[in-house]
Amino acid sequence: MFRKTFVIFILIIVILTGCTSQLNNAADTITISVLYNDVEDNPFRDDWLILEKYTEIQNVALKVSLGDNKDYENAIDLYLMSENPPDIILKCWPEAIENYANNGMLLPISDYEHLMPYFTAYIEKYDLRAEVDKLRLSNGKYYILPGYQREIQVQQWIYRQDVFEDNKLAMPKTYDELFDALVILKGIYPDSTPITASWGGAHLFAMMGAGYGIPAGWSGTRFYSFDQDKWLFSPATENYREMYRFLNKCYTAGLLDPEVFSQDNDDFTEKIVNGRALVTVTWITSGFDHWNTQLEGNGIKGGNWVALPLMKSTIGIKALPPIDKFRKGLVVSATAVDKPYFEELIKFLDWAVYSDEGMDLTTWGVEGLTYESTSSGNVFLSDIQTAKNPQGTVEKLRIAGFDMMFNLNENEEFEDYKKPEDILSFLLASREAGETMDASPRLNLDSNEIEMISLIYESLLPYVDDASYKFIVGELSIDDDWEDYLVKIDEIGYAILEKIWNDAWERQN
Repeated sequence: MFRKTFVIFILIIVILTGCTSQLNNAADTITISVLYNDVEDNPFRDDWLILEKYTEIQNVALKVSLGDNKDYENAIDLYLMSENPPDIILKCWPEAIENYANNGMLLPISDYEHLMPYFTAYIEKYDLRAEVDKLRLSNGKYYILPGYQREIQVQQWIYRQDVFEDNKLAMPKTYDELFDALVILKGIYPDSTPITASWGGAHLFAMMGAGYGIPAGWSGTRFYSFDQDKWLFSPATENYREMYRFLNKCYTAGLLDPEVFSQDNDDFTEKIVNGRALVTVTWITSGFDHWNTQLEGNGIKGGNWVALPLMKSTIGIKALPPIDKFRKGLVVSATAVDKPYFEELIKFLDWAVYSDEGMDLTTWGVEGLTYESTSSGNVFLSDIQTAKNPQGTVEKLRIAGFDMMFNLNENEEFEDYKKPEDILSFLLASREAGETMDASPRLNLDSNEIEMISLIYESLLPYVDDASYKFIVGELSIDDDWEDYLVKIDEIGYAILEKIWNDAWERQN
């Protein structure tokens, strides 16, 4: 009787202890607000498994506000200006947050490194302290948790290899050779639009700009000349003029798609898979099987998009756009410091972004559900679709929300696993050859300088964009109208920009 009573007593204690533990866990769960850039082809879902895992492992629930990924900068602005900004704002770039930081709207991350052991270990592991120091503003503090990536440029030229080979045309090694080959192919395929692009041409111009030693398109307009030790406005340079000259030559010959300035991504993709496009620039990470399969389905037997080794421009430069070791990052609103869960918030970010466990969860998912660990490294399960397993099903990853939210850092094993072997070899060879331009150093600007630059850009950039279009399509003469163009952009203020940049650079050094 005593034995039975004792067993019952022990069971009651166990049950009560378990209940108490569950209550404590529920009470310890904190809710952190997050602004997330919602992606159209995989929209946010509040039942994503990764959210459940954050709660299970870290006792953190995320209250997610959504900003349209296509207009995310405006979303950031609206939410930061609101009375109750989100604690965390994802997908930010160092240059884009300086004004917010200078106006006291962001948390100085550098003040809280002592709460982030994973971050400090990560920085030490990859020898990134000098890069972190470049993020510091004029007050000596930095305000962004950065994501690290290797200097491997995954944006590359690609071309229809089968079309070139069928017509006995050699793979072009220079822009001039590309032009000559495409003139021939335009004659054979008059309905083709040999060079096309999306994003209003911003991607194509960024790639071509590198071949002329300057930033263009979405690479921006400000750059540091290492030879001259000064900052310059690229659309005012002779190199930019020479890029216009080649683009105008292509346009006049019917090689540059006239819709490159206006078409959306669907129109661009349609030309890629229906045989009209022959050369473009894109991210090559996943390979081209999906496009080649659609070419086949559209009756183009043997259609084959492949990566095109880097060509030399008309002024003899062979380069890809630079890579900043720190890609997108995240910021924390200044108001978060007053929240009762502030330290837990910082520790959660440290774990989610920089710990091995956090990065594996973000990228690979859950062991046994999406991947397994083997003696040679992690591998996805057979039903997970990747470039190496196109027959798999993708739903398990997409529904789970992996590789979507806190995927700031490049998980090298994960990134290389996703790439087809030929693409990985191509990219590693490009890296080994040192084909990417050197990135400009960080330039520290104060709030007054940022405001002045913003005011000038409001008038300058629309004018430059309009002139760019006109130079390329021939409405402005690259020879006869260039000097007038320089006078006009000087009147708007490009020389003032350069003075602000170089005065700041002199002060900084």
